[in-house]
Amino acid sequence: MNWIPFDTPLENHPKKDLITYLARQFCIEPILMHHLYIHGLTNYEKMSKFFFHSMNDLHDPFLMNDMKKAIVRIIKALKQKEKIFIYGDYDVDGITSTTIMYKALKYFKADVHYRLPIRSEGYGLSPQAIEKVPNNVSLIITVDNGSSAHPAMEVAKRRGIDVIVTDHHEVLGPHPDCLAFINPKRHDNTYPFPHLSGAGVALKVVQALFMAGKFPWQKHICDLIEFAALGTIADLMPLEGENRTICKIGLYFMNCKPNHVLKKLFELLNIKHVDSSTIGFQIAPIFNSCGRIDDSNKAVDILINPSPTKEELYSLINLNKKRQQITKEQFQHIEKQIIENKWYKQNVIVVCDDFDNGIIGIIAAKIANKFKKPAIVISYTGTGSARSVNGTDFSIINVIKKCSHFLTKYGGHQAAAGLSIKLDFDHINAFKEAIQLAALDEPPLKPELKYISKIPLHQFPMHIFDDLSVLEPFGMAFPKPLFYCSPLAIKQFQAFGKNNDHLKLTANKKEAIAFFKGGYVTKLQAQSLAEFLYTPNCLTKRNFLIQDLRLVK
Repeated sequence: MNWIPFDTPLENHPKKDLITYLARQFCIEPILMHHLYIHGLTNYEKMSKFFFHSMNDLHDPFLMNDMKKAIVRIIKALKQKEKIFIYGDYDVDGITSTTIMYKALKYFKADVHYRLPIRSEGYGLSPQAIEKVPNNVSLIITVDNGSSAHPAMEVAKRRGIDVIVTDHHEVLGPHPDCLAFINPKRHDNTYPFPHLSGAGVALKVVQALFMAGKFPWQKHICDLIEFAALGTIADLMPLEGENRTICKIGLYFMNCKPNHVLKKLFELLNIKHVDSSTIGFQIAPIFNSCGRIDDSNKAVDILINPSPTKEELYSLINLNKKRQQITKEQFQHIEKQIIENKWYKQNVIVVCDDFDNGIIGIIAAKIANKFKKPAIVISYTGTGSARSVNGTDFSIINVIKKCSHFLTKYGGHQAAAGLSIKLDFDHINAFKEAIQLAALDEPPLKPELKYISKIPLHQFPMHIFDDLSVLEPFGMAFPKPLFYCSPLAIKQFQAFGKNNDHLKLTANKKEAIAFFKGGYVTKLQAQSLAEFLYTPNCLTKRNFLIQDLRLVK
């Protein structure tokens, strides 16, 4: 992993005076203003929009293609008391999208029901799913799926069911033949922000519905925007533009006036403050675990429940613990094989084993992170998941596309993809060989981590913690700033965790945690000089998280 500075150091920066001036205007540390400047916040107006958000910053939902057509049809269904059916997806974005749409329609006293597929049924609205819809349903609304559900649309037309597709995924082919197609990624998109999550798109539909009914939409959106923020952060959407407004306001409500279900969950998890890291590492995995190893309909059942029990919430928490254990066991098993067979020398690590379908994406990500090679993980059902290496230009979907003649289905983007393949080992071996050749056409793997400034850990100014929390949320398109600690003699260090998986370093009473680096303890005993990239832990406001670590001779 290459460590490189994000930009010219602030002390030598050609815009040092402007950056310092903006830092004084907004009362933040110049180092952090430098971070904001790098991410396009280069004047007072942009800074003001970044720091101060309101519901008025949300775009007019009727700027989105087909929104008016969809709202007219929904209002007709409400007036005529038609049965409406919401079809979602099994991840956090799908769960929160379904929750938003259901709760809003229920407010209008709709006769509305929902269903999310279990993972074995596959992603998206299928012809089989349409066939199972009750005969008295006249309107289906998809959330977080449907853009490529062409066969399902044919079945819906045959059955006389209108379909409104609300989605945010890339439109890889023609638009679906449905009543209304609401997706900011449409080829003919007229909406000013194309990067909404599925939950974000659902929120826009709800906003439009309240506006059309002459309701105080801002008041009603307050009850739903937390779910949109959860879906947006969990689905790794870029935290800029309208997404940032949704997440900033959503996090405000989570911390000051949380939804009753989320409030109970935070209490059970002993969460005192919610930020993007809390969502990414604690909250989102709990809801995701339903779709991975169980039934995500259970998560929606709980989120729409006016008074869920502690037992119901604990069932989600325990399900996530089970998922964690399965992931750990299956990763350890395949990690051993990769090392023994030297598969890490391949251009792309391709493995096929008896994996649980729900965690193959996590396993692929862990392999890519551990060995710094793109990874494709295939289960014995023929379902596969792929991940590229963070910080590189290597496109895993390009590689898979060149080998698509081996596959029955595939899709994705540069960093992540999914596929289906016939489970014949000669066929899979031929696919592996083809992948290795296709990978040669991609840019060389040179993973990079970029840091904003060089500050030895023991000299880090602690007042920066407060400034950092004001910059939340961090995530895609707006990462948390990293700092470089030059080689430092580490006198205090220890492994911790259930199996001593993690490492804790101490320098001048400042603690730094390196997750899954517990094995470095033995090395540090022989050689105590280390350099690392780290970031302040805003949750504790007292310790630091190490992103990458090197021992120095």
